[in-house]
Amino acid sequence: MPRVAFFFGISIYMYMDDHGVPHCHAVYGDHAGSFSIENGECLAGQMPPSQSKKIKNFILDNQADLMEKWNELSG
Repeated sequence: MPRVAFFFGISIYMYMDDHGVPHCHAVYGDHAGSFSIENGECLAGQMPPSQSKKIKNFILDNQADLMEKWNELSG
């Protein structure tokens, strides 16, 4: 499970052999969630609102790179 980013105490991961819609996993302290690469919305889990906003902004700012990584790991 490679960590693809780390910022403001938030780790962003992508799992190999993950299926479903393109997404990444975020961990912040005791909180964890999966977030859509398409729109940055939380798909599952819980995250404080401030961190959710930072994660969404990160995803939207790095969509192309995240999709490339998703395709590399799930292909």
